Amino acid sequence: MSGLATFLQDGCLTFSSTSDSLRWAKAARVRALQIASDPKKQAQNLRHGKTWFVGVDAMPNAPDGSVDGVPLAGPWTPFLPQDIEQHPAQVSIIYPGYPQQDTNQSDANHRYRVTRDAAHMDGLLPSGPDRRRLAEEFHAFILGIGLGTATAGATVYWRGSHHILRRAMKDAMSHAQRGADVTEAYHAARKEVFETCERVELPCTLGASFLLHRFTLHGTAPWGGAANFIEGRIMAFFRPEFPNIADWFTSP
Repeated sequence: MSGLATFLQDGCLTFSSTSDSLRWAKAARVRALQIASDPKKQAQNLRHGKTWFVGVDAMPNAPDGSVDGVPLAGPWTPFLPQDIEQHPAQVSIIYPGYPQQDTNQSDANHRYRVTRDAAHMDGLLPSGPDRRRLAEEFHAFILGIGLGTATAGATVYWRGSHHILRRAMKDAMSHAQRGADVTEAYHAARKEVFETCERVELPCTLGASFLLHRFTLHGTAPWGGAANFIEGRIMAFFRPEFPNIADWFTSP
């Protein structure tokens, strides 16, 4: 089966490190460690008992994804749309002991993070006291690139879940509409995913990478590792939005 066919069937492709991806990862790693050691950035980004540095849009990359002149290039390139500008990548770092419960976090929310890896579909943002799920961001893909030395990754996904979630979103709205409330459809689809789809862990060492379909349910596994990697499990994530949000439904 070709790489594209596998991606469309499973909702994920994994790639070993290459010379190009390793060159970018090494440059991005330097920046990531600088960012994570900044006290101001720590105050803004550390959550779950300081076991997760969230780092949304923290990487100072150029619109083409390059970092300090090192181009963003790797085995994922043939699978990406070529007309989408990259945003500042997320610098996500999972530290030993993740996840701890924050004082403002409900027991149910913490339990879901521990038992279900905080599984979610990107772009559906919680709103209000009832945490209604609104379609606010229409991502084209999710590209994760390893920036650390830990052998075990932090990201998990549910194989084939993008088929269920795409169908659910189409049932919930006639077209891609910013602000649409998809709560019931999303919760029902997520339940079906947990019952029918295989949970897969994604190891991601320095320069290795994975590409997730935009509708794929994914999350972050609890620490669970025997080795004490003080630097944590470091990832860069690109998830640019479609310029035309109608492409959210119509693209493969």
